[in-house]
Amino acid sequence: MKALIVEDDRATRTRVLAYLEEWGFEGIPAPNGEEAWAAVQKEDVPLIITDWKMPRADGIELVRRIREREKQGGFSYIILLTSKNEKKDIVQGIEAGADDFITKPFDKGELRARINAGERILNLERELERQNTELAAANREIMAANARMSKSLLAAAQIQQSYLPSQLPKTDRARFAWRYVPCDELAGDTLNIVPLNDRYVGVYIVDVSGHGVPAALLSVHLSRIFTRRDGADSIVMRKNGKGQVPVPPREVVAKLNEKFAQDLSGRSESEYFTLLYGVLDLESREFRYTSAGHPGPVVVSHGKAELRSASPPAVGFFPEAEFREECVQLDKGDRMYFFTDGSFELTNPAGEQFGTDRLLSQLGSTCDQSLDKSLEQVMEAARRWHGCREFEDDYSLVGLEAG
Repeated sequence: MKALIVEDDRATRTRVLAYLEEWGFEGIPAPNGEEAWAAVQKEDVPLIITDWKMPRADGIELVRRIREREKQGGFSYIILLTSKNEKKDIVQGIEAGADDFITKPFDKGELRARINAGERILNLERELERQNTELAAANREIMAANARMSKSLLAAAQIQQSYLPSQLPKTDRARFAWRYVPCDELAGDTLNIVPLNDRYVGVYIVDVSGHGVPAALLSVHLSRIFTRRDGADSIVMRKNGKGQVPVPPREVVAKLNEKFAQDLSGRSESEYFTLLYGVLDLESREFRYTSAGHPGPVVVSHGKAELRSASPPAVGFFPEAEFREECVQLDKGDRMYFFTDGSFELTNPAGEQFGTDRLLSQLGSTCDQSLDKSLEQVMEAARRWHGCREFEDDYSLVGLEAG
């Protein structure tokens, strides 16, 4: 270890240099503060022993310069040699940045003891610096990994959102609208409005249990299944003597349950999903649907909102589960709304849920608004109730209006 001895008295400087070399240090002599300052600017010197009173920058001035330089990094342990022993002098030296003092005249044993204490501090400083360097490197790796993860999550979110309605069916026999606000980059909710042919439109809304990547992967998988209208592997359309016709919703849900009850076997019980799937007949205004553990639809007719029935279980619980199909006959101007539990389970700052009654009241009060505007108004009411905070769960709404 290098040690700088700054002392204008040649005899004292020579004596301390001899001690330092005896103890294994590489001694560097300097007769005054200016030469010492030049030395520490050329190389790092862990240990500095300096006289207080010297020509050309005294010990206090040297200490101040070194401590100012150390703001850019590094550390030297500084011992002041002094004949001063007044309390105010010691305070002045400490305030300047000295670590220890030796009062002249001193003996070899005292100097060695003071240096041993300094070495312990220097070793701790080196260990702290090493740990800080390792920590900084680890932080850089974590930040790089987070950046890669954020990029991957953004790409995954874009893929997931590509399965949301990109273009609504263009027909004067029905109008459609939707709102979708994921609570995180990736969502467990998904929805779509899918023209099956010129006469029928399919509507589905799904709530996969949990959040994050597993829920998002399952929701994307389901979206791909529902949007596959052609081919033998389509579960929403099939051929008969008249061509392609919709598969009844009850059969669609049963096929999904058969598939996913097998796929989910042996996995966590929390990995399941609720689903409402229905088919609108644009000619008859008949809407047939099956709810699998999902909230039933809300029908709004002449300003009155009614929550229709839903039936358990969710998809994936029981391979042999049976599902019920319901039918709603709509009149011109009637509306139906579909939603996930995030639209009514959100709470206000006091912890009170928005609730289905409040949701029905909001939907019923928006009859004089356009369908799209009615969804926006309901969401604004939910945000106000929630206190303008970020939603803790995905928020999904779908609306249709019979033309």
